[in-house]
Amino acid sequence: MFQNIRNSLINIKFFSKKFFIQNNIDKIDFSLFKEYDQKHFLIPNQTHSNNIIFSNNPGQIDNCDGVFTSNPKIVCMIKVADCMPIFFAHQYKFFYGVIHAGWKGLSKGILKNTSILLKENKIKFNEIDIYIGPSIQKCCFEVSRDIIDQFPFWSIRPKKSGKFMVNLQKIAFEELRFVGFDEKRIKISSDCSFCKNNNYYSYRRDGDKTRRMIGVITSEA
Repeated sequence: MFQNIRNSLINIKFFSKKFFIQNNIDKIDFSLFKEYDQKHFLIPNQTHSNNIIFSNNPGQIDNCDGVFTSNPKIVCMIKVADCMPIFFAHQYKFFYGVIHAGWKGLSKGILKNTSILLKENKIKFNEIDIYIGPSIQKCCFEVSRDIIDQFPFWSIRPKKSGKFMVNLQKIAFEELRFVGFDEKRIKISSDCSFCKNNNYYSYRRDGDKTRRMIGVITSEA
């Protein structure tokens, strides 16, 4: 999916609505992802928190929205349906991970916590490639006045209705750039999960009944 990752041994995949429909999958069953060894899955049990972890051991992590590893056998996975899947891949080391970032995670500082985790692991920010996958875009992410103060003023476009459109991808990009990641190595999918009904699930569009898509990053070693 993402051709600009320098590290040819790290692979990103995004299993969209199309994948689930084409394979007649009604609900997420991780055993269906047969190209990966299930016993190596590292999965956060997402709660829209700012919690991320580094682990070289597989498992499911409670109250967590991002996982990182330096174990090339580990398969990092998240679920999304409008929120941003943000993938991180070192350009030449076995170090990679993925976070689940919606507006709540952004406002709570999940990207700042990600930068702290990388520093703790002695990772240089200019050696990381970042990919922000398909998610709800500025054309469709609408909020009311009651939460508008959660967003930077430059990310907001007011509407005549009294509501506001917010550019979450721009917020993420600027935060990543501000803490020191190379803006030339941050790539953003232009696909809107809300707009493209045939391709993506969307919680905002379909409500509680919607399913989830899967983002995966792992090593091909």
